[in-house]
Amino acid sequence: MNKLFFVSLILLLGGTSIKAQDSLNYILEKHFEAHQQMFWEGIKTLSVKGIWLSIHGSYPATFYFKKPDKYLMINQKRRFIEAWDGVQSWTIAKWTKSSIAELSAEETLINRAIFSFGSPLNGAEDIVNKGIVFLNHVPHYWIIEDQGDLLIEYFISIKTFLLVKTIFKKKIGQPLYVIREVVKYKNFQGFSFPTHIKFKTETMVAEYVFSKITLGDSVKDKRFSRPEKR
Repeated sequence: MNKLFFVSLILLLGGTSIKAQDSLNYILEKHFEAHQQMFWEGIKTLSVKGIWLSIHGSYPATFYFKKPDKYLMINQKRRFIEAWDGVQSWTIAKWTKSSIAELSAEETLINRAIFSFGSPLNGAEDIVNKGIVFLNHVPHYWIIEDQGDLLIEYFISIKTFLLVKTIFKKKIGQPLYVIREVVKYKNFQGFSFPTHIKFKTETMVAEYVFSKITLGDSVKDKRFSRPEKR
């Protein structure tokens, strides 16, 4: 997948010069403003009702997010649960032999990247402005963050300063390549909220469509923690 992406990108650029027309500080300032970063500083929890779409079908679910990066998804028919408690990821699926199982590295990364309280670039270190690239003939700022074992590429709309696409590539150990795309933003309380998010990996595709959003929904930490085996 990554080879196809970079070949497509090179062909799309077609010799267009890539240069940093705007400073990184300017881009981040406008980007944080577009994502209402100051607003999200005061929000600690969030719940969303929506749909999880996979190759197996479409499943209604409730999603819970809690700072700093806890995540919980519960199918409304309780056929499955997925969670990240900040340390480990786990799942309960009634169609598997094991009552409680650990999620794969891909699944864990996806769960952690579904939603951020504002922008995932907030607080990021070791980031570089690589200039401007064209995705589907539309110019985007291209910013790279190096986390040591993980390289993250962010593509930000020049027009809206919203994050449109993110690529995660693991540099050490088992290969890992995940693409996150925001298919749709909607207005929520006066700012843009990602209501349709799509993930692609070498082996899977997953989509999350959000409808009802509740800020500050109370959820205890123990709900994110992996339960003892029954």
